Amino acid sequence: MIKQEKRIEVISEFFVTTHFIENVINDFIADKIGIEYSEDSEMFGKNKFALSYDQKIEFLLETENFSIIDKSKLSAFRGIRNEFLKFGSANSLEESFNSVDNNADFLLILYPQDTFLPRNEKLTVALYNLINDVKELVTTLTGKTNKDKSNISFLRKRMNAPYLNKVFTMLFSLILLK
Repeated sequence: MIKQEKRIEVISEFFVTTHFIENVINDFIADKIGIEYSEDSEMFGKNKFALSYDQKIEFLLETENFSIIDKSKLSAFRGIRNEFLKFGSANSLEESFNSVDNNADFLLILYPQDTFLPRNEKLTVALYNLINDVKELVTTLTGKTNKDKSNISFLRKRMNAPYLNKVFTMLFSLILLK
């Protein structure tokens, strides 16, 4: 059961960060094309014409000058998000990684750890490292100030972050109870 709780915790953190990054990218794109960001807009809203998360990441990858490693981190982050959405009911974090892109292996190469740790533990630590790196990469790129880099303060401006974390935890708990 502890393994499941850790999995839920890391995936919850991952999705909170995903939401944070999406909002930062929305602001960045809006600024870049000279419009005001609004969740009600055709481009950023929740309608069929809005840009998808994948398209927003692709916009960053195509318009900004990233190192190969940073591009790989952003691409892996996007791929992991899709894997978590697709395989959300997996029993372990390791089972959540099922794409042909081998994101789990990429994480373990990018963030090497002691060999005595179980693979699932290594993936948990590596995923937390990726979360921090991508958050830092996106906020630095988009020119956010140090005060805006705070995940908590930024999310509280956009939404109720503690509430969102509880919702994610509850949803994953319900999936596990099935």
